[in-house]
Amino acid sequence: MFKKVVIRQVRYNFLLAHTYITDGPEDYEVEARTPATFRCNAVADESLHLEIFWLKNDQLIDFEGEPRFVKSSDYSLTIAKTIELDSGTYTCLAKTELDEASAKAQLTVQDVPYPPTMKDVQCHTKDATINWIPMGDNRAPILYYIIQYNTSFTPEEWKDAYSHVPSAEMTYNVPMSPWANYTFRVIAVNKIGSSAPSPHSEVCSTLPEVPHKNPDNVKGEGDRPDNLVVTWTPMPQIEHNAPGFKYRVYWKRDIAGKDYEYQEILDYKQDRLVVPNQPSFKQYRIKVIAVNELGEANVAPQDLIGYSGESEPEQAPTNFTLLVIQGPTTALLSWDPVPLTSVKGHFKGYKIKTWSETSLISKEIQVQGGNSKALVSNFDPYTKNYAQVYVFNERYNGPPSETLSFDTPEGVPGEMQDLEAIPLGSSAFLLKWEKPDKPNGILTGYNIYYAEVDSSMKVDQPVPRNPQITEANRKRAKLGGLKSGTKYRIYISATTVAGESKRFFIERQTKPMGFHKPSEPSFEWDIQKDSLSAAVRVHWIPNEDGNPGSHFFVKYKKKGEPQYLTTPPEKNEDFLIVPGLETATIYDFVVTSVDGLHQTDSEPQEVSTYDVDGPIIRAKENVATAGWFIGMMLAIAFLLLVLIIVCIFKRNRGGKYAVHEREQANGRHDYPDEGGFHEYSQP
Repeated sequence: MFKKVVIRQVRYNFLLAHTYITDGPEDYEVEARTPATFRCNAVADESLHLEIFWLKNDQLIDFEGEPRFVKSSDYSLTIAKTIELDSGTYTCLAKTELDEASAKAQLTVQDVPYPPTMKDVQCHTKDATINWIPMGDNRAPILYYIIQYNTSFTPEEWKDAYSHVPSAEMTYNVPMSPWANYTFRVIAVNKIGSSAPSPHSEVCSTLPEVPHKNPDNVKGEGDRPDNLVVTWTPMPQIEHNAPGFKYRVYWKRDIAGKDYEYQEILDYKQDRLVVPNQPSFKQYRIKVIAVNELGEANVAPQDLIGYSGESEPEQAPTNFTLLVIQGPTTALLSWDPVPLTSVKGHFKGYKIKTWSETSLISKEIQVQGGNSKALVSNFDPYTKNYAQVYVFNERYNGPPSETLSFDTPEGVPGEMQDLEAIPLGSSAFLLKWEKPDKPNGILTGYNIYYAEVDSSMKVDQPVPRNPQITEANRKRAKLGGLKSGTKYRIYISATTVAGESKRFFIERQTKPMGFHKPSEPSFEWDIQKDSLSAAVRVHWIPNEDGNPGSHFFVKYKKKGEPQYLTTPPEKNEDFLIVPGLETATIYDFVVTSVDGLHQTDSEPQEVSTYDVDGPIIRAKENVATAGWFIGMMLAIAFLLLVLIIVCIFKRNRGGKYAVHEREQANGRHDYPDEGGFHEYSQP
């Protein structure tokens, strides 16, 4: 609502524009303790000084004295942490020295209701009449009331007697239990929340009576083979209705002519009775009665069926048979059921345990009810599997049947978990992988697929690599013919005669178009017998630590010839076969890595085709330059040098013969006269 006060005045024969409000405050309804903001903008003649003031209920707001009230630089008024007393009429006053304009808005701050006042309580034999007076809704209408009570049994705990008493009511009847002291209070509720509780009422006391109910949730189920356990939900004191409260527990075998036995439980908090020395898994009749000093409950107890504790089943299923193998993991089994009397408990069904030669960890399935046939689908493919069946009750498994064994056919391999893609130049990847952990048969090869991934992460339809891998022992392959600087999703799956495994994938991006020479490659080779000639299978080994290049070709020539022959570039594989070579000939081979317009040659290797009828010949390291050969020759030379030094040392010691020392050690010897020249004999 806008109000304009206009003052016309002419100064120096000029007509001035009126002051008016362009954006006035609007009525506001807000929840207490939340902020409220009024906005106001005005326009005045540009020759006049304009000021904006805020008023509450026609009184100028003192912003220094009311720190919760803030006027911002845009003239808006904000009230922080509103309270109900902030409700009222707020005025935006735009004023110049000649005229003024104003606009008003209403603020309504809503809060939870004021606590009701307890008027009185009228105590009767079995109920009480509560009277209260509402004390104000705090600008949000009362929706309903909550009547609560507590008793001398739980004086600190208030419970709802009624949680939605209509707002028009201010008198209500509340039932009371016998032998209890009650007090009451009332809470008002509006859309903001609940009021504080009213003051509590005077005390209402009731007279004792017999219990009005018996315990709930009575059950009988042994927890050992030789006992019966009767359980129930304990009754709170408010349900005792008189002093001397206790439980009377009855039980008997459910056979003709048996009488009830009973035992009294004096602790009202107790929730069970264990009856020992009972036969295993027998049917009983049980009941639990609430009793106080005035007598038993005034309602009949439930007569329920219970059982003593279960024990282990006594018999194993017989005639355990393999009916048919339906697949690598599935077989149909059957057995003859056991007599129910041998189960010694609640019959729940049968369990089938399986394991295999490749996995000693057993698996188990449950066959519910009385079925004596099951389709089992957790066997391991392509191995010998074992199975046993046994009956079970709620607590125990029975003895197992005879062990059944059979062989399963091949299945599809398990999903592969390892794939690596190394960029080769700007248009290819070198793929490396490991065999699946679960081949589930004889591997026949691998299938590789690839698909482009665009900038929005949309994946194109996968394209199969051509050709696919048909060698089970192969663990690497080249994926070529790709776009440079493009993200691809690369899939791999293993195959057996049963089919293809689930595809495992990674996402990798090819490199941008290269401008650098590839790093020096290396290669391995095999001799292969052709019909009338020899052939060499060359395996390219790109330099993965540098720039490997995107593809390769082979140069070769006879030993001693000047000119190399060149194969076509191989862009799809990391190997090629050079056919049509002469037998019994030595060739020089070089592998050339290519990336765009750049090429790098490997070191040449000699390839001999002399023994093409023998076993496959792998490329061997040149013995003359091999590190192990050089090291061995150095070691032999060192040992020869040591041996020569020892011999020279021994020779020098042997040239000086100490006669005197030897005679001292061995004594002087007289030799017999053998004739000859006696001039040289001893005197």
